[in-house]
Amino acid sequence: MQYGVRVENGVLRAEEPDDLQGLITRVLTPVRNTSAVSTVAWERTEAFEWNGGTIAYWLSGTGPTVLLVHGWDSTHADLDAFVAPLLARGLRVAALDLPAHGASGGETATLADCAGAIAALGARLGPVTGVIAHSAGCPSTALALERGWRCDRVVLIGTPERYERFLRWFAGEAGVPFESLVAGFRARGIDVATFDLPRTAAGLDVPALVVHSADDRACELRGARAVAAAWPGSEFLEVDGLGHMRILRDANVIARVVAFVAAAQQQAVS
Repeated sequence: MQYGVRVENGVLRAEEPDDLQGLITRVLTPVRNTSAVSTVAWERTEAFEWNGGTIAYWLSGTGPTVLLVHGWDSTHADLDAFVAPLLARGLRVAALDLPAHGASGGETATLADCAGAIAALGARLGPVTGVIAHSAGCPSTALALERGWRCDRVVLIGTPERYERFLRWFAGEAGVPFESLVAGFRARGIDVATFDLPRTAAGLDVPALVVHSADDRACELRGARAVAAAWPGSEFLEVDGLGHMRILRDANVIARVVAFVAAAQQQAVS
């Protein structure tokens, strides 16, 4: 089927809207990973109602709170390796399943939905000293911060740069003009241009550490560098050979990330 765009009353509209909207629904529907099981002996498992669905989250420890935010098609279990080192620093660890992921409710989700869930859980937990985010969890966290939520420090691991890059790839794979896909998103009230992490980062004042592996095939190294360059006062840690997922289990990366997050606690005490 051929796709195109037309102008109606000065507004760009996607042709074949029913089929196009089906493609967009596919883009916004994560693969629910039901086989991922956390290896952490969490002290508490809780949930709360948000935006017509349920957000599941897990808690262990006492002290200042660090929130773990996973990426697309994933669950909180991806960040298991950070839990014990954070607890050893006297921190409380919380991890959530984002909307439409894992044990949380919903079928579709946008980055804005994920940002809203992060902010809602953060408000529920009280002050959050740090966030460790991976992949799509990175722009979601930044968007939550842009919209007024606060935390003391942020770590972005394997971050994407712009949602537009993914959509251009998807449009090519699906044989859909990029402009038509963007118009279809706009018809759902989603402005693709707003999901631009360097632009968002430029307006944030939260200390950040950006960690990226040079061989990451899911998110380009140059994109992560652009994010770090735009985020005022951020630190950039480049590694290699750890890809997009192995980086979450590397002992040296974990130690560096935990030290960065724990520094917020040390500064508060001194």
